[in-house]
This record gives sequence, C-alpha cells and structure tokens, in this order.
Amino acid sequence: MLISSKSEYGLRALRDIALYANGSPVNRADIARRQQIPLPYLTQVLRQLVNGGLLTSNRGPSGGYSLRLDPDEVSILDVVTLLQGPVATAGCAGAGAAGECNHLDNCGLAGVWSELKSSSENVLAQTTLRDILSGNHAADAGPGLEAVMKLDCIGDRCPLPIVNIAQTMRSLKPGQVLEVWADDEGAKADIPAWCLGTGNDFIRREEFGDQMKFLIRKIV
Repeated sequence: MLISSKSEYGLRALRDIALYANGSPVNRADIARRQQIPLPYLTQVLRQLVNGGLLTSNRGPSGGYSLRLDPDEVSILDVVTLLQGPVATAGCAGAGAAGECNHLDNCGLAGVWSELKSSSENVLAQTTLRDILSGNHAADAGPGLEAVMKLDCIGDRCPLPIVNIAQTMRSLKPGQVLEVWADDEGAKADIPAWCLGTGNDFIRREEFGDQMKFLIRKIV
C-alpha cells in the first residue's frame, strides 16, 4: 500500500508531540519547524487528528496540542485509517470494492491482494506510537554509519524490493547494515513496516530526487 503524505505528516506530528510535550501542550508552529511540514497543511492534519479523538487542542497563548491517549494505545493503523481511509493494496482489495471489478472470476490476483492487505493491516495494527518512540535512537544514527552491502532496487515495484531485502539480509550477520536504493513510492512505507514486522532495525531514509536510500541493521 502507499502511505499518503497526510498520514506521514500525521504520524510525524504525533511523534513530535509525544517527544516534546513534557506535561505541556506543544505549539503547532514548533511542530512545523522541527518536522519541516508546511504550517497550513499541518493545521489541517492536526484538526483531523483532534476530530478523530487522537489529540486534544488547547487554546490561548500557551496553547497547543496534547495526546489524548497513551502512546501504547495508538496504532499506526488507527492513524492511517483516520487520515486516508481503509488499507487497500489494490482496488479490488478495498472495502466494498469487489463489486466494482469485472475481472475477479479470471484474474487470479484478488486473493494475493487480499493476503497482502491483511499482512499490511497486521503490521500497522501491531505497531504503536510507543514503538516509533522507542526506535527514535536508531532513526537518529549518525551520518557516518557504514553499510557492509548495497542493494540496488531502482526500477523495482513493491513488494519486489521487500523480497530482495529479505533474501540479502540472510547473508548478513547481526549488527551489520544493509544499504538499499529504491525509487518506488511504496517503498517509503513498505520497507520500514517490513523492518518492524521482522524485528530488524530501520535506521533511516534519505531522499535524492526520485531515488531513496534506506539503511537497515540486521538484528535477528
């Protein structure tokens, strides 16, 4: 599935609020500055998170936003579903979409998309805001971190990069780092989700135009 920019901004905003609250509301301008999110767009996302029951809005000179729930109670699936709707890996895998497809009888792919949808939902549902916070130190690893192997997935559409990563990681020892290059937008969400689901450590993503570099540390 492709995580929308709204969902990504919403997750980054929730993480920022959880990190910087310290018992007080967090100012939206500070969130926008730290996360480099345009303030008008961030305002819309925050309003939706408030209306969805994930945030509390506090007015006044010292106002801002606070988490309404404990980070353990907020799953990534909660946020994604609120901001962009039900998870769907293909049109026929979305809620109520089966009746819109004229090729279900002879396609053979509907079952695959359904399984992929269930897997994506499971990973997102089992990953909480607390999990993102606990992985903060790995995400902030220094720029000098050296990878022992490079994997070129440029031109490959997800989930193929995930398959290649899984195969390559088998040759690494625990603690070693794999550098992955990809240009498919789906990789932005799929690669970190794969790391969380397999117990491996997603260190960071860097973007260079249309191409992205991912650093993954083997843990298991």
